[in-house]
Amino acid sequence: MLPSWSGRRWAVVLGAAVIAPFVVGYFIAVSVLFPAPPVTEGGIPVPDLVGRTESEATAELSALGLGPAESTRLPHPTRPQGQVIAQSPLPGQQLRGGAAVRVAVSTGVPRAVVPDVVGFTEGRAAGLLQRLGFQVSRQIEDSAEPTGRVTRTDPEAGQNLALPARITVYVSNGVLIPPPLPDTVSFNSGWP
Repeated sequence: MLPSWSGRRWAVVLGAAVIAPFVVGYFIAVSVLFPAPPVTEGGIPVPDLVGRTESEATAELSALGLGPAESTRLPHPTRPQGQVIAQSPLPGQQLRGGAAVRVAVSTGVPRAVVPDVVGFTEGRAAGLLQRLGFQVSRQIEDSAEPTGRVTRTDPEAGQNLALPARITVYVSNGVLIPPPLPDTVSFNSGWP
């Protein structure tokens, strides 16, 4: 039989008995297993380089005593070519003198060349164009080509376009339109 404590006291004791191991485990994890990294004595704080040109970023890093910027080129939909769009380590983190900072530099708006899809089926042409980043619209036109085959594109193949760009695919309906007949017919029988 339980002592004559009220139900609330038992709930408090039971709750403390359940929570205490988690609290002790947390403090062991924070202080022994995963302690906070020591603050670097005399470290150089990394500046915020995002939005600067690559040459400005390199000059600032050099002036602070850090190593050169190690750059990677990536397309960006809004940032102009040559502008820093990301960095590692982040601003405010500290590095030793001479340590390099990695930066991603914009190559500008992504671009793609329109491939030649004339003769492809509509689905194959649309799939290829979409994988390249183009938006695709379709127009049906009269043509002697088999039904469902691409007869031309607008813009034409070979154009280098900024993405996203819309490509119109013209698809044959398989109806051959005969050339118009002349209004008058002349016969040359060879007689004078």
